[in-house]
Amino acid sequence: MNIVDHLESFASIPVILYVNGKFCSIKNMADGFSWYKGRAGWNTVASSMMNLEPSCKSGYKANSWRLDFESKLELASCGNENVLILGPSGAGKTWTAEEIHKKSPRKNSVFVNASAAEFNSGLIESQLFGSVKGAYTGACGTKGLFEEADGGTLLIDEVAELPYALQSKLLRVIERRTYCKVGSTKEIPFDCKLIFATNADIKTLVAKKKFRQDLYYRISQLKIELPSLSSHMEDVGHLAREFALCCGVSCSEAAQEKLEHRSWPGNVRQLRNTVELASTSCKVHGRTEILPEDLLFAD
Repeated sequence: MNIVDHLESFASIPVILYVNGKFCSIKNMADGFSWYKGRAGWNTVASSMMNLEPSCKSGYKANSWRLDFESKLELASCGNENVLILGPSGAGKTWTAEEIHKKSPRKNSVFVNASAAEFNSGLIESQLFGSVKGAYTGACGTKGLFEEADGGTLLIDEVAELPYALQSKLLRVIERRTYCKVGSTKEIPFDCKLIFATNADIKTLVAKKKFRQDLYYRISQLKIELPSLSSHMEDVGHLAREFALCCGVSCSEAAQEKLEHRSWPGNVRQLRNTVELASTSCKVHGRTEILPEDLLFAD
């Protein structure tokens, strides 16, 4: 690997160099090498880079999805654009939505998480928009999800499960930023961050006329796609340490290695559940570090 190839891969990464006992803030890696070249120690650095192991050479590309993810996470947190999160079951769609909320100016307001797959087929409109007293038999006036989430963030998971007939109404609500309760014609404005998620192939559903194309474009102003865990196994150890930390313990290197050699069809959710169970075993045995024997795997 030559130095030019390396600069092409890392040129835009902001860095802070520590050279000869002093910190030096550099705009990006390319500027850093320009500044450092010719100074004491340059030959050592250049030599080290020329002799990178193959696994290190591909490290940046292997984690490029993570850089893209973190960039979009920050962008989603700053703005008020509608966000669509795509990915297989267990990939972390709800967690991503929660992170967007926590990083946003709305972080001190409510986060409402609802799944379209769990809506009552006969009461979906009232569940979304609420109802007024007498709107239908037994209706005594209810709040809908948009009202509950006002000022905060509303996540509608499994959005592809919404009935086609309701999608046009949802589109109108999103575009106007107002809704009407069932049984009323009064337009009520709302102010909440809208996040949608699904594990369905939504583009195929659009092509088959099972999901409105105009609604798809409206809810995906910013699209975040989460891969299966099997496509970024290099992150298993890092994730395991984070999950263990949340449980008040640490994860040993031996345990991390054991986790890295497993397949994870249930993705990040399955890994988290495994680490949480291991942390309980760890505490039962009076330890604060997860060991390989604490790890139990479902067949």
